[in-house]
Amino acid sequence: MNYIFLLVAIVIAPALFFIFKKIFKNRPDWILKSFSLLLAVVFFIRYYAVSGSLFNDCLNLSRNNLFNSSFMCFSVVVLVWLSFASFVILAILPFFKYRVLKNLAKTFCLIVNTFNIGYLNQIIYSFTGSYELSLCGAFIAIEVGLSLFYSFYILITDGFFKIEKSELKEMFLSLPIVLIFSIPSYLLSTLFGIVGAGMVKDLQLYHRIYLYLAFIIMFGLYFILRKREKEYIRMSLLYISLATLITYCSNYTFISFITPSSWPLHLCNTAMFIIPLCLIFKWEKLFYFTFFINVLGAFFAMLMPNYSAGGGFTTYSIVSFWINHIMAFAMPLLIVYLGVYERPKLKQFIYSMVGFLLYFLLVVILNAWFTSVGTPTDFFFVNSDFIAEKLGTWAENLLDITWNVRIGGNTLVFYPAYQSLFFVVYVCLGLGMWFFYTWLFQIQDFYGMLIEKRRKIKLDEIGLCVKYGKRNIGECMNNESVNKLVVKNISKRYGNNKNFSVENVSFEVNAGEILGFLGPNGAGKSTIIKCIVGIQPVTYGSIEINGYDIEKQPVLAKSQFGFVPDHYALYEKLTGREYINYIADLYDVSKEDRDFRLDTMLKDLNMQENIDSQIRTYSHGMKQKIAIMSALIHEPKLWILDEPLTGLDPNSIYEVKECMKEHAKKGNIVFFSSHIIDIVEKLCDRIIIIKNGKIVTSLKLDELKEQGTSLEDYYLDIINKKDDELNIEENKNEESKLEKIKNKENKKKNKKSKK
Repeated sequence: MNYIFLLVAIVIAPALFFIFKKIFKNRPDWILKSFSLLLAVVFFIRYYAVSGSLFNDCLNLSRNNLFNSSFMCFSVVVLVWLSFASFVILAILPFFKYRVLKNLAKTFCLIVNTFNIGYLNQIIYSFTGSYELSLCGAFIAIEVGLSLFYSFYILITDGFFKIEKSELKEMFLSLPIVLIFSIPSYLLSTLFGIVGAGMVKDLQLYHRIYLYLAFIIMFGLYFILRKREKEYIRMSLLYISLATLITYCSNYTFISFITPSSWPLHLCNTAMFIIPLCLIFKWEKLFYFTFFINVLGAFFAMLMPNYSAGGGFTTYSIVSFWINHIMAFAMPLLIVYLGVYERPKLKQFIYSMVGFLLYFLLVVILNAWFTSVGTPTDFFFVNSDFIAEKLGTWAENLLDITWNVRIGGNTLVFYPAYQSLFFVVYVCLGLGMWFFYTWLFQIQDFYGMLIEKRRKIKLDEIGLCVKYGKRNIGECMNNESVNKLVVKNISKRYGNNKNFSVENVSFEVNAGEILGFLGPNGAGKSTIIKCIVGIQPVTYGSIEINGYDIEKQPVLAKSQFGFVPDHYALYEKLTGREYINYIADLYDVSKEDRDFRLDTMLKDLNMQENIDSQIRTYSHGMKQKIAIMSALIHEPKLWILDEPLTGLDPNSIYEVKECMKEHAKKGNIVFFSSHIIDIVEKLCDRIIIIKNGKIVTSLKLDELKEQGTSLEDYYLDIINKKDDELNIEENKNEESKLEKIKNKENKKKNKKSKK
């Protein structure tokens, strides 16, 4: 064992820390940021100094499957995996305010790096193949020392026991994500050997498993993070993108970058580097390039992977391929759908296409140049038939059209027809992605609206229960409104219209009453009725039906009424009986009750002979009767009819009137609007007249009879009056009401004084 590495790890980190502390005296945040950046530089140098693939070069302890080798070998591999996760946590810690990072640093990272100190020589040997002193070994020791000291410093400054129960829960829930996305590409093959050889292509089982994983990861992360604030989401996605970038680059060394064919210029390879940069530096235009271009390329690459068919599910190169392409596919989508970057507009789409043009020209030129100098490259597959052979012979024939450009002693070969078509098709596909994203945004908005509405309903339910001292939302909330229709100060405004269609309308209708709702066309009658039945939400005010609030208890409130609209819509391929049974099912009406009620209504409305015929064969009057019966099948407390008598013959009008009277006699409310003044006068107990969205009068018809005035004359007089005259009359009515109240109070005082 070489103790010099251990000495380097223990001594250098504190020394560097105190140097930073002296430089940044009163800026503790700068000390931590500088320490994190130093750790990143040391990690970068040692990581690319040798091949990072333990599976290929570094497992000098054993060439066999780990389960057949020593425990020491297994420990080293696991520690290297956990060290990746620890490094990323410590690297991003000072740049985010969230305590979950500190809690992970002083627990998980401290434990991992303590074990790293214990296994330091074995870890160095696994990377360098020697226990002798080396520059790479020194950098590994420095990295482990920095990580351990950093973790210990967070423990001392933040306090070990300063973890609340909720923070502890969040830390343990975060740990699986931390570990999953830092798994090295070689780990599966090291632990399990080669699984599923030759089955990760052509949509075979293991190929499909990887495809499923892409969508599971994307949707899983979306639902885990969607309720978090934007900066927390950025932190989480940055961790994932950095951790997967490290595992993806595990086979790169500094020497790799000298070889052009190893450059990460394939379209999906670029995404691994672009995404972390965009999350760190917030480079918006660069991000939209990867959003429109890389996602599409990654999706096609996952469907048509370009590795050899002989590889297995756990093979290092195949695992690395899928880490790359799943991240290139899922991360840009998550960044937008979770709100880190705004949804793209046309401007961003144009930027992305310009960026793609520059990228495409670059790879075409580089492919031609490197191939001409004897280092063949095929970035983005624009120099080979990899894509062309999948399209057919016509596409392969385009490669026969070449354009040679001689520069110095080298001949650059271009394929203008194939490459131009390649570019145009990809731009068209990018445009298709624009429309696809728009459709996805609409879906997200729709379901977001539903979720928000459900949340609001739940909060309203809790608020109602608290307000009225109830335990169950199914209870009637306002006992004072039982057996009543109560409309309280409702106002309705459509869209961005400045004027109200209905303004400050209030009235009550009691059980057993038949109320006539009158007013000229456009006065607001239908708007008020639509608000009562919940078709339109009120802008202000509230509506209670039999004690249930139509906005806060919509299902229960709607079960209390039956509604016959002015323009009914029936399922005309059904028979009358089938349609009424369908409505009865919606209201959970028992078979015994529905049969009894239906038989009674069929006799009252004279529909026995036609009830089993298709509705499309009915006359207008018969369809109206079906609408009436379906509205009454559940015996509602409130029956609302909007112009129910229009187009009916006298006999049908009489039958409907009798139904109204019978329903009111049972202690229910009948509320109907009509323009037929004579029928309203004979049928109703009370009327309300509305004009220009406001109630101008509400009175019992007995009062008109006492005055010897007909309803028609009274209605025409009210409607033809000017608004200022109506206001004067309203003021007089208010004054008379006040006088009556004062007189009652005076009488009470006189009685008390006499006593």
